[in-house]
Amino acid sequence: MSILVLASLGGLASFFSTSLGSVLTQVISQSSHLKNLHMSMDFTLGVMLSAAAFLIAPEIMSNSSLSLLGLFAGLISILLLHKVIHHHAHSEHKSTYLMIAALLFHNFPEGMGAGASLAGMELNMALSIQGALAMQNIVEGALLTMLLTSLGVGHKWAVIGGISSGAVELSGGVLSGLILEQTQASLPFLLSLAGGAMAGSVVMEILEQKKMVVRDFVGGLVLIPLLNQLL
Repeated sequence: MSILVLASLGGLASFFSTSLGSVLTQVISQSSHLKNLHMSMDFTLGVMLSAAAFLIAPEIMSNSSLSLLGLFAGLISILLLHKVIHHHAHSEHKSTYLMIAALLFHNFPEGMGAGASLAGMELNMALSIQGALAMQNIVEGALLTMLLTSLGVGHKWAVIGGISSGAVELSGGVLSGLILEQTQASLPFLLSLAGGAMAGSVVMEILEQKKMVVRDFVGGLVLIPLLNQLL
């Protein structure tokens, strides 16, 4: 199977899991208030941070200069985007808009990480990352859809918005495949770029939150190592 196909499959897995969360919103909303679903983001933050570590650490050990460049590029890009969002969000729904923007912007590097990991990492590690990201994508897809609904968007269009956010992940996976098709030497940079952006998103979200459910966050942190052992 070609590198482009593998990377696209990684992005496609993220697309489907995010879309699933959006489609299931009607069921989830009957048993979980938006506030409770928002709290489950602590689990997704733990998963993202764990995935970032698994994407970055092996590459820094094998190609430190290129990996560090990708890491800093990912971190800086998220920090700059966060500042831009903060600057332009001035409405009474500022926190909601910030959360929606954060979910959308981090989906692209997350899709790149999903694609590049499946195309360039060992299968057991890549599958553990795919599985963990799929679990947290379901939460993210549902959360984004419910946030749009809270702004007065109709349920149908909110679901379409959630599915569209999954398409952002798919595009990230395809782009990583296109780059890797040209040169495998870009793998350390791509993985570290995705990991840096994901880690930056986690840090920014933790700083925004007033409190965190530590149990859920730790549960997300240990999920990828656990899946890696099982696989």
